[in-house]
Amino acid sequence: MRQIVEELREKEYTKKVMGKNSVKSICTHIVLALATCFLLADESGNQSVYDWIRAASKLELLDKWNQLDERLSSIIREIPQGTIEVPHISEETFEIELMDFYLQYLLHTTHHRGQLAMALRILKKNVPGTDYLMYFRDSAGL
Repeated sequence: MRQIVEELREKEYTKKVMGKNSVKSICTHIVLALATCFLLADESGNQSVYDWIRAASKLELLDKWNQLDERLSSIIREIPQGTIEVPHISEETFEIELMDFYLQYLLHTTHHRGQLAMALRILKKNVPGTDYLMYFRDSAGL
């Protein structure tokens, strides 16, 4: 889908196609979510990445998304152990297993990839299926 987004004209990229959402806002949300994941996991207080993401060009945003996806994929393959404190979704911080923490971001961004697929279809783009097994089938050239 990133390739399809990359090929969008600016007007298509920024057009509101799903209520208040545009392809740009959905992509930005996905990258912000992934950045938050690693900001919390790394215990980094540096939130300048948020300003950068909001100001990034389409190509910069797509590149950052790819980098963050690869990082998340690499971490999940190693089946992370331990726990992490989650401070950002309720008034009280709570602790969860690291694997659940990373799975949350995988699932959360998957949800928004579905929204992105819908937005691209509304824009009359030929969007590949989003089913994970079909992705592997298609990647194998079957």
